[in-house]
Amino acid sequence: MVLWIAYIPFLIASEDSVEAVLEDYESPQKLFMNIPNAQEVENTQSQSNEAAKVNSSKTDSVQKTKMRPRDIATPVVPQWIYSTAIIETNFSDGSFKKGLGTLLQNGFYLTSSEVVYNGKIMPKAIYVKMQDDMTANLICVSKLQVKSVDLDAGLALLKVSQSVDDFCQLRPQTYYQDRIFKRYGIDVFASHRDIAPYTKVNYPYFDKMFVFVPQSMKIGRVATYYDFDKQKEQGYGFEISTDSYEEYTYGRAFYDDKGGFLGMMSRAGVGYVPVFIERDVVQDFLCNAQENGIIDDNNIKKSCQVLGENRKRFFTDMKGMANFY
Repeated sequence: MVLWIAYIPFLIASEDSVEAVLEDYESPQKLFMNIPNAQEVENTQSQSNEAAKVNSSKTDSVQKTKMRPRDIATPVVPQWIYSTAIIETNFSDGSFKKGLGTLLQNGFYLTSSEVVYNGKIMPKAIYVKMQDDMTANLICVSKLQVKSVDLDAGLALLKVSQSVDDFCQLRPQTYYQDRIFKRYGIDVFASHRDIAPYTKVNYPYFDKMFVFVPQSMKIGRVATYYDFDKQKEQGYGFEISTDSYEEYTYGRAFYDDKGGFLGMMSRAGVGYVPVFIERDVVQDFLCNAQENGIIDDNNIKKSCQVLGENRKRFFTDMKGMANFY
């Protein structure tokens, strides 16, 4: 409780002069020196009435144009903000991991393998929370299951298994959830153009108000590994500044100024620190899952066919030894 204490000045007769006491004093005579005549009183009343009419008119106008709650729009942010998810994984031993993920088409989520993999300890439950595009609140959306994990690429693919309410309790799918899946799924195959080092990229940042807001940074030099099959260095992403290792680092997606997907932050099997895993690796990861029968999705199948010769393959010398389904 906050207490406001008022200090009241006291007049001490022994210390204050008569002049100081009478400085702001008005004698009774002064009170009668400026009495207005009848005409002045009438003019003053007339002016007061006119002012009252004007104020009344303004008040009515404000009331008529007062915004209703449904007319108040949320701040304009890139659409990929609403494709961003918080992935929470509970393991069978009671441990817990949390990171970011991205909603893909047809109920798939892409995230970092670091978020769902914990050695021989299996995930017990995986929940996804997303930001409401109407009120900017984070709400629980679905329960997920692991479809594919590639530790070499540092990626994991999840699929919606059950719908939940705002508090992660099981319930039938709602119109709101169906709307999210149809409106905000990201197409990671929309482009296959090369990404240059030191490019400015945009990403979702979880601010102090617990909502996602867009931020930007520059990626660093190319991150490489030695491909023993090709006998040469193979680029798979980009290094990032250690200043960018913030909470929810793993699984964070990156976009260009037009909203195109560029890649995801994770830790590949050949490295020890988080790096920017480029879009080509993500595309190869999804195509591998489709070709190996791990998933059967028409959108991914068609996208891989369209990619054709432009598809780049990564970590082929690992022979898939670090893949889990």
